Amino acid sequence: MVQIVLSISKEHNKKLRDLAMNEFGGKKGALSAVVEKGIDLASNEIKRQKAHEHLLWLAENKAGKGKWDKKFDRNEIYEERMQQILG
Repeated sequence: MVQIVLSISKEHNKKLRDLAMNEFGGKKGALSAVVEKGIDLASNEIKRQKAHEHLLWLAENKAGKGKWDKKFDRNEIYEERMQQILG
């Protein structure tokens, strides 16, 4: 384990201790467990936001580009696939 010294407001201190008590019953290491869980949640949320931003960028910048720039036609796709299979 690594020790970190930080300063938080009185309100956040109360929230942290309440979370530790409610989530882990105030057991030894509860404060650390709450902080670690919060770091994991924050990390996952940042990854989710970046993925969402990337999808939005793709939708804005790649729409109408390349092979699928026209209306979808199932028959053309089927015929193209059959030509690939049959040679």
